[in-house]
Amino acid sequence: GARPPLSPPTDDAMEGGAQQSSLWEPPEQEGGPAERDGGEGPPELRRSQPLFIHGSRTGTTSQINQDFGKARSHPWDRNHLPHELGSRRWGGMISPVLPWCRGGPDSPCAPSQVVKVFGEDGACRSLEASAGTTARQLCETLVRRTRALHDHSWALVELHQHLALERCLEDHESVLEVQSSWAPGADSRFVFRKNFAKYELFKSSTLLFPEVMVSSCLEANKSMAHSELIQNFLNSGSCPEVQGFLHLREAGRKVWKRFHFSLRRSGLYYSTKGTSKDPRHLQYFADLTESNIYYVTQGKKLYGTPTEFGFCIK
Repeated sequence: GARPPLSPPTDDAMEGGAQQSSLWEPPEQEGGPAERDGGEGPPELRRSQPLFIHGSRTGTTSQINQDFGKARSHPWDRNHLPHELGSRRWGGMISPVLPWCRGGPDSPCAPSQVVKVFGEDGACRSLEASAGTTARQLCETLVRRTRALHDHSWALVELHQHLALERCLEDHESVLEVQSSWAPGADSRFVFRKNFAKYELFKSSTLLFPEVMVSSCLEANKSMAHSELIQNFLNSGSCPEVQGFLHLREAGRKVWKRFHFSLRRSGLYYSTKGTSKDPRHLQYFADLTESNIYYVTQGKKLYGTPTEFGFCIK
């Protein structure tokens, strides 16, 4: 199915993140240690009571590192962190991590994994994430960790250095799901950096859909202005039909050919006969709802692209 459309986060959401989980501890048993019949002796050992974690009542995905939600009003100080959470090593400092659980106090925690994230300076940070951890939640945690300025341009970038491909993860994407798709031993990593075009679709939608690229939609809705047409599509969660010329290099070939492409709800097509939209001349190319779009960083060097800008559907 199609992915849900992105929407810019509110300031409250970026500042506070997801709802915090609460800790639940069973009450202590009444009475003291049992006494031995033969007189005084060492008291009977009492087992410590386990801590359980409530799931979020709102049903939304809880952020990792819940302890930072408790201590976010204080500057970074490991002594501020709740002692019940324990600690795990992160980079050059000790950082407690509280995995997210769903359900009541008897529900087991979902397994968590370590995610390594690199900064633009090359420094690597390791965080523990659960299956429900999203790219946006990981960015919020890193913003607090690095004491960075809170804004909406921070992004988690998936980088495949050996292929010169990268893409900005969408806010709702599962970090562990993306990481599990990487080939074993591949030179792939996550990079934490700013992407000022992250929400341009909502800020400058008419610039991203110029009239020449949506001319067929304008012809079908002649009474509607260009800006109104684009806004109606975005409000409905759909996309107008977009057409234009692209250079294509098919798998296993080195030659780039110029084709007229059309992006529709059913997929991406190119015409085998000029700009014809006759179904006989349209060749199906890809379903973008089941694929990801990667930006090519060294297109001319590695792939011989005709221009500096290139992208890969993978």
